[in-house]
Amino acid sequence: MGTLKLCLLSILCSVSINAQDIKIDSTNYCDFYDYKAHYKNSDVKSFGLTRTMIIDIVTNEMEKLGFKWISTFRIIKIEEGKYVTSICYSDKSNCGFLFDEVYETEHNQEDRKWKSLTKKYSGNDYGDRIVSLDGSYKFVNIKEVPDNLHILKMNDYWYQQSSNPEKIKKLVSKEFIENLLREDVRRFLKNFKP
Repeated sequence: MGTLKLCLLSILCSVSINAQDIKIDSTNYCDFYDYKAHYKNSDVKSFGLTRTMIIDIVTNEMEKLGFKWISTFRIIKIEEGKYVTSICYSDKSNCGFLFDEVYETEHNQEDRKWKSLTKKYSGNDYGDRIVSLDGSYKFVNIKEVPDNLHILKMNDYWYQQSSNPEKIKKLVSKEFIENLLREDVRRFLKNFKP
C-alpha cells in the first residue's frame, strides 16, 4: 500500500512539474500573454512588430525562397474601383501579402484562425480607404481576397519583455514572434512557384 502511494505521489509531482514547463508554440502562445503589462507600474511591457519589421522579414523570406520581382506597397486591382495595397508582392509569381491592422488588447488563440480580424468584425476580408487630394475619402471593402494574397494580422505578432529574469522565461519573446511570422510566410508561399 505504501509503495502504491509513493508511486502515485511521484506521478502527480511529475505531471505538476511538466505542466509548469509547457513550451510556447504557435498553437498556444496567446495563453502566455501577461495582462499585467496593461498596468502603469508593471515590469512587463508589450510590443508588436512594426510594419517595417514585418515587411523586412516577409521580403527576406520571399528572397530566401527564390521569389523574384518583389515590390513593397504594390497597389493591386481586385475589380473595377476596388484596390488593395500589398506590403510585399512578387510580380513574377503573382502572390503577396496584405496587412490587417486591427489590433486587440486581449489576445485569443482562436483569432489566428480568422483570415483577418476585419473579417471577424465586418464580414469583409479587407478594408481600406482611398483619400483624395481634397481630403475626402472613399472606403473600399473587399468581401473575399483572392487566394494569391495572404493577410498578415498585426494582432498576431506581439511579444513581451520584463526586467524580471524569472518572468522573461514565461513570456513570448521577440525572437519567437519573428520566427512565427517566418513560418506563416513560408506556409503560405509553399503553394506558389518562385
